[in-house]
Amino acid sequence: MANGTFMVPCPAGQWTKVADGANYSSALLQVTSVGGVMAAIADSQPAADASNWVLLSQSFVPFPLAAGDQVWCQPIGAGEAMVRGIGTGV
Repeated sequence: MANGTFMVPCPAGQWTKVADGANYSSALLQVTSVGGVMAAIADSQPAADASNWVLLSQSFVPFPLAAGDQVWCQPIGAGEAMVRGIGTGV
């Protein structure tokens, strides 16, 4: 896949896949909404009680991705979040 920008809505209370190593070798991610968003790199959807995550911010955070990696995001709290990304093609 070529380089690209994208926006992904992340509903409250669930992990949402926002970037995939099958499509991108790296992704820059940022939160465009108010509130915190957890981000985790995993080969499948993290468990509901996952604790291995980082907090996204309104500054871009780089995620280098291997072929089997996926980046999953979940809002902290009850509100929906929006994540913007810039992906570098494989």
